[in-house]
Amino acid sequence: MGLGNIGLPVVQHISKMYKQTQGYDISQEAVSAVKKMGIDASIKLAYADIYVIAVNTWHRNGCPDMSAIENCTKQVAELNPYALICFESTLTNGVARELAKKYNLSNIAVCPHRWWKQEEDKHGVVQLRVLGALNQESQRKALDFYNTLGIPIHVVSSLEIAELSKLVENTYYYLRIAYAEELKLLCNKNMLSFEELREAVNTKWNVDMAEARDGIGGECLPKDIKLLMSAYLDMPLLQGAIIADENYRAELTHKKFSTTSHENQRKERDTKTYNI
Repeated sequence: MGLGNIGLPVVQHISKMYKQTQGYDISQEAVSAVKKMGIDASIKLAYADIYVIAVNTWHRNGCPDMSAIENCTKQVAELNPYALICFESTLTNGVARELAKKYNLSNIAVCPHRWWKQEEDKHGVVQLRVLGALNQESQRKALDFYNTLGIPIHVVSSLEIAELSKLVENTYYYLRIAYAEELKLLCNKNMLSFEELREAVNTKWNVDMAEARDGIGGECLPKDIKLLMSAYLDMPLLQGAIIADENYRAELTHKKFSTTSHENQRKERDTKTYNI
């Protein structure tokens, strides 16, 4: 369920192991694209024994938005309440258990994706994943499913630990980048080379300083740090990281504007000289 950036490689992989696999999406365009790959897909959800939910979640208007998750879960409950539901989407804490209770579902697992487009060969669908389950039966069914897919699993004690692990992973990476960005600004102000500093500190065995590039963007990191903060409000370190990134991006924008302005002034001067 969901044939976007994450759902597409997921359905491609699953269809290799399970001949009776169907992709589902509310977008006819996404469905048509999957069909062209030789995989069955539809905008109408079909009856199944296992449902993998890989739709988007958001942070909107200052709040988590799990509406797509609930919509999918409700549809599954109406078709087959005894099916195994595997949530691979990013969830806030307690969502999976809350939906299981609301729709009277007994086979629920949370196994967040770790797929990374930039290095799909190393970090694709098949990589070590965290899995938490509603109960022992859900865990057994989910492990059977992921074992069939060839995906190694690290089992945790609850749905909530599995949900939280995804948010913590991405927030941890956000913090690393924000720290690097702040240090780069510090180096710039003191006319020092950040790259030389980074290379130096990374010679220590327990240090792995991130690069400072164009600010923290993409779909996941800026969203997930806010999802984590929405669940645990008193987290000043995370708020500081967001501010650090905002300051860094503001400095990049200022430099870009200044460079463009200087370039335009040079061109204007050259043009005037030429006209004379």
